[in-house]
Amino acid sequence: MARSRPSGTRARQEHLLESAIQVVGRTGLRGLTHRALDRAADLPEGTCSVYYRTRLALLTALTEYVAAKLTADVAQMTQSLPDLNDDPGAVIDQTTALLLRWSQNPELLVTMGDLALEAVRTPSLRDDANTWRQQLVDVVAVLVERSCKPQPRLRAQAVVASLEGVALSALGYPEAGREEYLRSTISMVLTGLAEFHAESVG
Repeated sequence: MARSRPSGTRARQEHLLESAIQVVGRTGLRGLTHRALDRAADLPEGTCSVYYRTRLALLTALTEYVAAKLTADVAQMTQSLPDLNDDPGAVIDQTTALLLRWSQNPELLVTMGDLALEAVRTPSLRDDANTWRQQLVDVVAVLVERSCKPQPRLRAQAVVASLEGVALSALGYPEAGREEYLRSTISMVLTGLAEFHAESVG
């Protein structure tokens, strides 16, 4: 039975971008061509080019789409946090839960990582690629500020960069052991970097 195809411009674009995540997750950005995406989306050849005429247009749309998904997840996590004055440990628990959900969608994580590297080479992608990251920095900065450490923003940026690496490295672990690895490592990163004294460097 043939797979039903989405109707309407917005639905078709979303279908193409969801398919793009699967393509990048399997083959990397190098494998993301208009023709490969048409095949993955089970759409007539040339469909992708109608909506995204150039490779840059496709990469820009994919970066915006992935960033929107990740940013929405971070925003949802932020809204669910209790008052940190009552429970500062909630940041650790909620951040762990967030990365656990992301780890259950390895194609999304791989695409996130590949787009982050591509944004280094393509400046026009940087703002969108960093949207979710900056929101998570805002959340972690609150935890750092409560510990009365200097340079809370810089520390929070270091924490989030480390968490991004932890999330990607988790994909190299067997699925059965991934949750335990994430829980222990995320707790270590959040508490360790938040409490680290810059004065100890040197």
